[in-house]
Amino acid sequence: MGLVKIGQILSSSFVMNARINHLAVWVLVVVYFLIGWGWYAIWGDTWLNLHAKTATDIERTHNVGAYVLAFIASIVVNYALAWLVSRLNAQRAVCGLGVALICWFAFVFVEYATISVFSAFETNPWPLICIDMGRPLIGFAISGIVLGAWRKAT
Repeated sequence: MGLVKIGQILSSSFVMNARINHLAVWVLVVVYFLIGWGWYAIWGDTWLNLHAKTATDIERTHNVGAYVLAFIASIVVNYALAWLVSRLNAQRAVCGLGVALICWFAFVFVEYATISVFSAFETNPWPLICIDMGRPLIGFAISGIVLGAWRKAT
């Protein structure tokens, strides 16, 4: 009986997977990754000032591993959003945007802001929190809009 239930769960997962637009997800993976580059190209100096750092302080920290991790995070975020948009049957851009913004607020912003404000080690000012949270906000919003609008043909 247990194997039958596992089979039903797996088959429902595959049906759900069939509703994910993998092309849209992979386009968004690249877009999401590039948003980080653009965001910190715009806000990088302010971000450094709020951390009391200079560009030379962080030059040696740019290794390939950090970019690989960011790319993997982009894959995870976009596939998770695609699964949620599909599972919640968000069939319009505004519906996808709503799902993405709820996820961003509940799982990213609230947790990060709480840690940043109350942690003994991370007493970050609100402008820094807004810069750090702005990048995923833009990324989640664009991903939600695209995933809601660019549905896989069934």
